[in-house]
Amino acid sequence: MKRAFYLLLIGILSMAVISGCQKDGSSTDLQDDEGVVQSLALDEDDEYLFDLGIDDGSEDNILASPLSNEYLSKISVPIDSLLRFGRVITDRGLRRLDIRRIAPDTFKVFIARELAGRFVIFDKTSENGVTRYVKRLRHVVRRSAIFVRRISDDASGNDSRRNWKLDQITLGSGNSVPTSTIDIHEVTVTTSNGDSVTYTNPAENYLKVPDDILTLTPGTEVTVTVKLQNLTSNPIDPNGNGSTETVLLHYGARRGHHERRFFDFVGVDPVSGDNIYQGAWIVGQEPFHIYHAIVDAIDNGTIYDSDPAVYPYNSTNWGVYYLVVDAD
Repeated sequence: MKRAFYLLLIGILSMAVISGCQKDGSSTDLQDDEGVVQSLALDEDDEYLFDLGIDDGSEDNILASPLSNEYLSKISVPIDSLLRFGRVITDRGLRRLDIRRIAPDTFKVFIARELAGRFVIFDKTSENGVTRYVKRLRHVVRRSAIFVRRISDDASGNDSRRNWKLDQITLGSGNSVPTSTIDIHEVTVTTSNGDSVTYTNPAENYLKVPDDILTLTPGTEVTVTVKLQNLTSNPIDPNGNGSTETVLLHYGARRGHHERRFFDFVGVDPVSGDNIYQGAWIVGQEPFHIYHAIVDAIDNGTIYDSDPAVYPYNSTNWGVYYLVVDAD
């Protein structure tokens, strides 16, 4: 009888040990999954997660950048002969992540990065003289992403990172901190092939990767139309047409590559009262990469007045993804 009792006790203890090991293993797996997704969300080489598109890199790059002809004439603002302006990011910070498991095989990740540096303005004060003004800048860029576990046929052996993939992503968006008075309400992208897509809420508009990503071929002309509102209490309208902000298009943006041009102010929306801007570029980037087209709206006070107390750095941006493929 005692022998049977001891055997029963040993069996119960063995089952408890096995159960405990299984629970510990499952907990470890959950932690490992989150660690893998964290690693993917921090990957600086992931082209979808590129978040440095508004950085001009250096003051030499700013001076070499093209400038719209409308800014070359003298106008009635404190900085009245604007030569060039741009950003130099000196502190890229670290991505801050909020990782949430929303299903056994799905994570939602909120990603934010604070950029810091200087906003530089060059004013042509005489034929051979240039005055340089600097404002401190802080700018936060945000996006959200959904990562899912690959199905078993797609999994890659013992490389745990390749067992997870980016499945959906929102547009990148950003704004100056602590001052930000510009709200972008709508961005429409239209191609010379007749395709058109409108984006209205970057934080909530999840795009399926790669199905919902705009695909372009070299030579395609792309037109971007922007509707926005600027609630600044000290508006500066240097051209007298109602445009209280300057809007740039950064296109072909990815690591090591960046071009920009100016949007044209085309009027006011009669229903919403939004200012409307339009810009275009011709796709010429190398195929088989993801690029970013970034709408960059900067309050005119940031550009045309040197006083950072009255007119601190003030900007808002949205970024749209596109994939370049061969025409064939």
